[in-house]
Amino acid sequence: MHTDSRSGQAAPERMAWYSPVLFGTAGLLLATASSHAQAQQATSAEPTAPGVSTLSAIQIGGQVDAPTEDTHSYTVPDSNLSTGLNMSLKETPQSVSVVTRQQMDDQAMETIGDVLGSTTGITFTELDNGARTTYRARGFDITNYKVDGLATVGGSAFSGAGNSFNMDLYDHVGIVRGANGLLGGIGDPSATIDLVRKRPGREFGGSLTLRGGSWDKKNLVGDINVPWTEDGRIRSRLVVSAEDSDGFRDREKLERQGVLASVEMDVTERTQVGIGYQYEHSITRGASWGANVPIWFADGTETSFSRKFNPVADWSKTEREGHTLFASVDHRFENDWKVSANYAYTSRDDLNNMGVIKVNNGGVRWPHWSQDGSGAYLNAIHSESESENNAFAVDLSGPFNLFGRQHELLFGLNGSRLRATSYTFNGSNCNIDGISGFRGGCQYRTELPVTDWRYWNGSEYGNYQTFRTGARSVTRTTLYGGYVAGRFELTDDLSLVAGLRRSEYKTYVDGYNASGTRTGRSGENRARAWTPYYGLVYNLTPTYSVYASYTDVFTPQTQKDESGGTLKPITGASYEAGIKGEWLNGALNASLAAFRSKQEDVALRDGDRLTPDGAQAYVTGTGIKVKGFDAELAGALTPSWNVYLGYTYLDVENNDTAERPDPRHLLRLNTTYRLSGALAGLTVGGGVSWQGKTIGVPYPGRPDGNGGFDDSPVSLSGYALFNAMARYEINKNLSATLNVSNLFDKTYYRQYGFYNGLIYGEPRRVTLSLQAKF
Repeated sequence: MHTDSRSGQAAPERMAWYSPVLFGTAGLLLATASSHAQAQQATSAEPTAPGVSTLSAIQIGGQVDAPTEDTHSYTVPDSNLSTGLNMSLKETPQSVSVVTRQQMDDQAMETIGDVLGSTTGITFTELDNGARTTYRARGFDITNYKVDGLATVGGSAFSGAGNSFNMDLYDHVGIVRGANGLLGGIGDPSATIDLVRKRPGREFGGSLTLRGGSWDKKNLVGDINVPWTEDGRIRSRLVVSAEDSDGFRDREKLERQGVLASVEMDVTERTQVGIGYQYEHSITRGASWGANVPIWFADGTETSFSRKFNPVADWSKTEREGHTLFASVDHRFENDWKVSANYAYTSRDDLNNMGVIKVNNGGVRWPHWSQDGSGAYLNAIHSESESENNAFAVDLSGPFNLFGRQHELLFGLNGSRLRATSYTFNGSNCNIDGISGFRGGCQYRTELPVTDWRYWNGSEYGNYQTFRTGARSVTRTTLYGGYVAGRFELTDDLSLVAGLRRSEYKTYVDGYNASGTRTGRSGENRARAWTPYYGLVYNLTPTYSVYASYTDVFTPQTQKDESGGTLKPITGASYEAGIKGEWLNGALNASLAAFRSKQEDVALRDGDRLTPDGAQAYVTGTGIKVKGFDAELAGALTPSWNVYLGYTYLDVENNDTAERPDPRHLLRLNTTYRLSGALAGLTVGGGVSWQGKTIGVPYPGRPDGNGGFDDSPVSLSGYALFNAMARYEINKNLSATLNVSNLFDKTYYRQYGFYNGLIYGEPRRVTLSLQAKF
């Protein structure tokens, strides 16, 4: 096994979070951006009514939701992601990043992991290959996901439920770092992810994209925009995506399909309605339950398996399928106030049917592989779940004049109702080769010994034999809230952004027996919370602003204790202050932000204890405190040069565990340049994702050969992943793009230590895309 430098103790960091060197470097980044952009800066002034000063960049709807495709940009001029108030990024008192359609195309981003893995301040780890993935920001798990501003299930859980997000269907992804409870109710201090779908345009056009590459990748995307009337008053869009690819691991294969169909209509000059349907389906064959490569043998010797090694059963897979119906109504009144209503219904089916020979506790012991081929057991899980989610939002916003100045108000209601069904399997309706599973359930820990792991080919045991009965658990979760927010111009250069939300949260689990009769209720949890938000923005110049903001943290938890009860919500606070710059009317944006957050009652793994349904049990810990800063530069340095650059420094204080899954230093860089002259039509680019060291705590720990384990923290060295791209425009309608990720074929880990296993990151990948536009 290729290993980075590791030791039982973490080496001391030489850089305090307040380091003036880092702040000076970030300040230089802002100044450098200014020097590139000021030569092209153009300013304009709009006349205002006598005695009334006007807030700059106030947009009452419309432009914020404008598509980013065909803008050739790596940023947007405006955003309403933070507070619901449409403002320029410079005048938003929070850190906001946007990954545009251009950036996704330039870097061949096809999944949400591709997007977030290239975004400032976000990291991710995998608990399984093909199932559970955890995205993190500012020291915390990201739990707040939206599509077109409506709450959705974005994370993944023990059952594997969660969205896969096919990026071919989306125009851009917005990320708000820090707590965002004002709009969502769930305000954890990590980040909020908002995916924005592609929308119909007023003109006919489309594209056909064919991708091929490493591991027999085959991907086809058709995208067509059709106006139904000559003036585009009624318009439609259809996007279809299909993929069939192998993976870099043995027995690994990915099949994916996606469909997006939508229609919009301008009922009047002031009223617009829309309706649409979205379908996503994926199958990952060769998926594993837990980390799929053991780190140590039973005698404590380190293993040395290749990255392609995948000790799964040949029938191991996960499958996800989702259907969404969505609709919207927008109306603008004559006084520039606007009302908007959005609704989405999503149904999902999730299947896990996984088997892998790995380390697991089996409730009694920790079997490890021996070098003579003995000691391995097939660990397996079968689960089936369904979910239905109804989400809505109604907003009323607009400007008003007071004391000779123009201000903006927003009133809103939003919420979601989730019904998640997990079917129950036991020895009567689930077995492998006639053998019942762990504790009579549909899991296998030490019930299926492997003859000799050295000759494992995935076929020693047959597939699961299962059938559903009426036995199931149904979790119902509702989250509703009302909110008010305002942007008030206190002076010509100073504005106050303030808001308040009232949230109502409720969840409980109903159990049903095989005949479908309800047997009882458990895990009931109710919470109410007021979530305030305050922000001040001061415009130093037309280019620069400084800001500070504060918001409360309120995050309901889904983790359960040993008795099956749901843990109480997390509470806390989030603070942020920084400086922002804007050039070329928003075509280039930069920011530098310092942040501090704290959480109390955060879930902590409760040793080897399990919940009644066999999942890991949790208890509440003492809490987490984080501080740090991030810097970002995004947009066009020149008309031909796009850049996305982000750096994050993070210091985490968590007394409950020695584990530090978040690197202190994280850098994201991607850039492209369009050549001219004899090389006109050629675009070249590249980038790097670099992160500092992390600290893992192996579970249960390195075997000592005598039945004991050493669970001392393990320091994992940082690493850098480089990428490169080139695009040639053969003519105005046809182009070819070559992308290479992990350019130098670096060996690294997406997981290390979970059940004494690891998951390798992806080796070098090459993708060639041909796109025809019409």
